[in-house]
Amino acid sequence: MRNYFGTDGIRGVAGEELTARTAFALGNALCRLKTKPLVVLGRDTRTSSDMLSLALEAGVCAGGGSVRDGGVLPTAAVAFFVRKIGADFGVVVSASHNPPEFNGLKVFDFRGCKLSEEDEEYTERFFDEYSFASALRCGRRYPLSRRGAYADFLVSCCEKPLSGKKFVLDCANGAAGEIAPRVFARLGAELYVVGRSRSGRKVNVGCGALHPEQMRAAVVEQGADAGFCYDGDADRLIAADERGNLVDGDKILCILAKDLRAKGKLPHDLAVGTAHTNTGAERELRAAGIRLARTDVGDKYVAEYMRKSGAAVGGEQSGHIILAEYSTTGDGILSSLQVAQLLAGGAKFSELADIRLFPQYNVSVRVKDKVRVLGNEEVRAAVECAGRGVFRLVVRASGTEPVVRVFAEAEDMPAARAAAERVCEEIRRSEA
Repeated sequence: MRNYFGTDGIRGVAGEELTARTAFALGNALCRLKTKPLVVLGRDTRTSSDMLSLALEAGVCAGGGSVRDGGVLPTAAVAFFVRKIGADFGVVVSASHNPPEFNGLKVFDFRGCKLSEEDEEYTERFFDEYSFASALRCGRRYPLSRRGAYADFLVSCCEKPLSGKKFVLDCANGAAGEIAPRVFARLGAELYVVGRSRSGRKVNVGCGALHPEQMRAAVVEQGADAGFCYDGDADRLIAADERGNLVDGDKILCILAKDLRAKGKLPHDLAVGTAHTNTGAERELRAAGIRLARTDVGDKYVAEYMRKSGAAVGGEQSGHIILAEYSTTGDGILSSLQVAQLLAGGAKFSELADIRLFPQYNVSVRVKDKVRVLGNEEVRAAVECAGRGVFRLVVRASGTEPVVRVFAEAEDMPAARAAAERVCEEIRRSEA
């Protein structure tokens, strides 16, 4: 089941499909973790989300739990409503940044935090033994009331109006399409919005955080102060400055961390990134008196470290930014509003984002046995040798696919590529 919890593909490691049966099993298993649980449910716009949501609702109700269905909602909104109404779990049906033919399930606990790996494994035990309540003790399904409370919350996170500022929003034809424009408009911003289709067949297609080209061009054409790209479930943010230059999650992390420190709101002068956070971002933070702590790749691990350390901000290069004062998980809309607040204060985005990042090279190698490959002595020797010529070299097994991912960072791209390919060559040799 690790294939589906917090992941993004409809197919798992063994090529299994994410079916209605799986969604029913998950919903039913939540009733084994907690008697008569209250579950908040949200989804993105993709075609399969309705079918999977109905199956999950059936699983919960059959087990005696109840569902508050929020319809199309960003992932962060589901986490918000879990805390607001005192629910036991939250589930998001979304494949996040992936194409529309994919889907996935993300599960939150009562704190609005993603389930730990231990909880995921425990939940899996109940997938083959359903629990059915009696006819008079089945749970009920109700629409989530006051869905607008999340938009109200986002507006409340802002101290300045955005009057006189113009922004391009790319909503990725996903869950941000209704909420993000409404919130920016309520704050007085002028908007140019793309990616608002709800057809279910266009999520992330040529748009959104993985395809920001349309947004970048629109920023220049419209003379906007910035552009913001979300993904299908709006938990990522990739931006562009007023010149159309890309601003990734590493730069956004630096910008927000430095702002929090200036306001005296950065405990321990600490920001949290991952093994992939650019060394250039780390140096930028260090120059500002901020220490960067690194975790494994994944916003779940960033959030866990933040809770343990008391850090106020953390994030990933891909655009998951977590602001602990407001949220327990990555929130692309919230992050874009916080950047917009800085611009409303007179700052130019290009100046805030003037941060030197170093070239990084990422490559994946499909393998038969990830554990055996990573334990191979020749592969480990190749990693040690190749790592001497670069800033950083990270080799890890994918959590959702039968691949080993190799990441290298260096002063220039040829050096990064050479180091990564040397390791890949040894991995392929070990598989022969």
